[in-house]
Amino acid sequence: MKQYKLYIFDFDGTLMDSYPTMLDIFNSSFRMIGQTCTPQQVMHYMRGSLIAVIGERGLSDSQTNLFVGAIMAGIANKEFNKKTKVYYDTVDVLTRITSKGAKCAIVSNNSVPHIVEILNNNNIADLFDGIVGNDTCKTPKPAADPLLMVMDMFKGIDSKDVCYIGDSVNDYECALNAGVDGYLLDRNNEYANVNAPKIVTLWDLLTL
Repeated sequence: MKQYKLYIFDFDGTLMDSYPTMLDIFNSSFRMIGQTCTPQQVMHYMRGSLIAVIGERGLSDSQTNLFVGAIMAGIANKEFNKKTKVYYDTVDVLTRITSKGAKCAIVSNNSVPHIVEILNNNNIADLFDGIVGNDTCKTPKPAADPLLMVMDMFKGIDSKDVCYIGDSVNDYECALNAGVDGYLLDRNNEYANVNAPKIVTLWDLLTL
């Protein structure tokens, strides 16, 4: 069994089922600029950066200002955030990993304050030793920058002892770019044609 010293996780869709929250946020934000989005589009947008969403939708400067403002307001909405819950395997896996002396961290395209609020809401903040978000690293995944930034918080841990787990191809490419092992979490068999090491649940990390 492969045991790492540092397990880095994506946040939305990996540790947390934030889809209900983000569905509300994206729907209300697109309404602000007279547009709509489908549930499938929301899932896609969750796995990228806000910059990528703006580019894909071809938003004008004025639309972008309104849209980003609405997204930020939604993320700050405590009632929205209460809908975000841990996946069924999250707490058990994190507890087992940390009980063996390994460290856990988060790299996300979401903001650190938002992540911390959700972690506190679900009583798991104490299981993490480092967080990098879009407010602490301005270069989004799949660039290596956010992973390298969080790895820099853990001096003395070699890259061969680090892995990154996420639910998007961007996450896996981020791991490759940072020179660490990457695992694509494919809970719903969406990535059958993607050539990457895959896990179906976080429990699979315990039997690598």
